[in-house]
Amino acid sequence: MGRSKKAIPVLLLALFVMTACTSYDDLAKERAKRAKKATGDIRIALVWEEKLVKTYFFEGAEFAADEINRGGGTRGRKVRTIRYNNNSASLEKDREIAKTIAGDCDITAVVGHYMEVGAIEASVTYEYSGIIYISPTATDVGFSQHGFQFVFRNTPSDGVNGVELADFAKKRGYLSILVIDDRMVYGKGLADIFYERASKIGINVVARRSYDYLGKDFKPLFAEIKNLRFDAIFLGGSVPTAGEVIKQARIMGVTVPFIGGNSLDVPTIWKIAGNAAEGTITPTVFHHNEKYDASRAFSSKFFERYHAYPDTWAALGYDAIQVLAGATQKTGTTVPVVVASYLRFLKDWHGVLGIYSFMTNGDVSGQINEFQVLHNGRYELLEGGLP
Repeated sequence: MGRSKKAIPVLLLALFVMTACTSYDDLAKERAKRAKKATGDIRIALVWEEKLVKTYFFEGAEFAADEINRGGGTRGRKVRTIRYNNNSASLEKDREIAKTIAGDCDITAVVGHYMEVGAIEASVTYEYSGIIYISPTATDVGFSQHGFQFVFRNTPSDGVNGVELADFAKKRGYLSILVIDDRMVYGKGLADIFYERASKIGINVVARRSYDYLGKDFKPLFAEIKNLRFDAIFLGGSVPTAGEVIKQARIMGVTVPFIGGNSLDVPTIWKIAGNAAEGTITPTVFHHNEKYDASRAFSSKFFERYHAYPDTWAALGYDAIQVLAGATQKTGTTVPVVVASYLRFLKDWHGVLGIYSFMTNGDVSGQINEFQVLHNGRYELLEGGLP
């Protein structure tokens, strides 16, 4: 807190470089050496947490591995996923898991880390340990600005999300908006980008306010702005606190819809806020009802196996495993530097998220964002940004 959102990852990188010993270099060399000779299972680590929110990330990634293996594997080699669960939902645990994975030279890739700050720190460990890392959650713009060669994300950055959310708001007719955030790296960063874009395209931001992520009573916040007039509230924050903010806003008589980022794209928000969350709008890179053929096929097969529709996180996990396997199939190796080089120039990958590419900085590119609205406890797609 108190530092800019760009300063945090830069500081982490500087500290890592100053303190890292030659062991990380040795690990990277040993990993590449083993991968060059390996003929057995392709080991990919999955890192997630299920304390704050229940998602189908693990199931989606493991489902992809099972499909690949049933089809004969990747050049005859099976994909083996290894779960690492951050049960404490803490940054310290994310650090510990990253170091554990880095120390296993038979692991060539990692997918996951739910918390953004944890993903940012882990990316430094993985980069210097020579492990390919795909993050499904790290949307901070600074995540991909270090010139790393092994770090990727398959979700759009906040630079994309904030702009598209503002454009959507204007298209929907929300021309006066209250902007609030939780002062955290993710929430404030996304709110800053939304605010900047909204101001440029003619949306009147009637006020900016913030709340304490660890707070309990948010009613004074809404008492303060009760005399302002606005069409919607942009909320830069994460569940579970964001759910309580929405709930207390309704208690204070606020009736306008909330708009937020992908951190609100979790079923837990309905469990916390109940009917108060009705009408909440978020972007999503996946919805089981979308018209894209690959998405519908994935949803059908996933439902048949788990008796539940896949969520966004299941799709992100599934696609990450598939793209890693596809890169290995094309290059004929699991040597990280070779696979990473292939991914950086991968164009028009057809996945369950849509058709997308990777840029040289590891960011995903392509029109994969859609918008959805929460209705009766479930998110429903908005056609073309409108009902």
